[in-house]
Amino acid sequence: MIHNLKHTTSLIINVLLFLALITSCNENKLNKENNQPNQTIENKKAKTIKEEPKEDVINCDIENNYGLIDVKSLNQHLFVDLKYTTEDNFMHQILYKKIKKVYLQKEVAIRLSKCQDYLSTIDTNLHLLIYDALRPLSVQQEMWDALDTIPVNERTKFVSNPKNGSIHNYGAAIDITICNYKGEPLDMGANYDDIREIAYPKFEERFLESGELKLEQINNRKLLRKVMRSQSFSNITTEWWHFNACSRNEAKQRYQLVEKE
Repeated sequence: MIHNLKHTTSLIINVLLFLALITSCNENKLNKENNQPNQTIENKKAKTIKEEPKEDVINCDIENNYGLIDVKSLNQHLFVDLKYTTEDNFMHQILYKKIKKVYLQKEVAIRLSKCQDYLSTIDTNLHLLIYDALRPLSVQQEMWDALDTIPVNERTKFVSNPKNGSIHNYGAAIDITICNYKGEPLDMGANYDDIREIAYPKFEERFLESGELKLEQINNRKLLRKVMRSQSFSNITTEWWHFNACSRNEAKQRYQLVEKE
């Protein structure tokens, strides 16, 4: 009887030890499995970050293939607000998916940098604020198509016909204004991309006489033209913000057309 009791007790202890061993193994396995997803997530995150193309990589083709440069690399006093990288434009959508910098032909960028230097001699608190520079032809086409309710003869006052190309498409035109040191644009009496006649430089005197434009607003436009003309940029008659570094024919002869981003 005693022998059987000892035997039974020993058996129970062995069973309990075996169950404890199994439980311990299962807990270790469960802990490893619970930790594994976290490690996998971290590895995926690291892989994702590593594989994401950097902005510099995205834009290097533009610099290498077309000889264009980022104007900010020449002059940090130039301010930038690229409207077509945002929805704050007449299309109300992002048109530049890759371009995030102000690209111009090198000699054009140098001239623009000198314009900023000149503006600084007039007022150290003022800066040129760039709205647009290089514009690929594909984006030009999108803009052209968006204004298809306007007759072609009228449409060309605001957007160059893609069939002819725009000086923007060669990195030799720029849309620009003047702002203070806080980045606040001076009042020009009409916003950027305003297609109304009040934005036309050629009608400024008429709108001044009617009181729709103030003298301060016109003087701000004149200051912009003065600064840009100091480096031979020419303003067009229908947009106070648009300046060309050369003619379209010169751009075609000297520079390469940028068709896509």
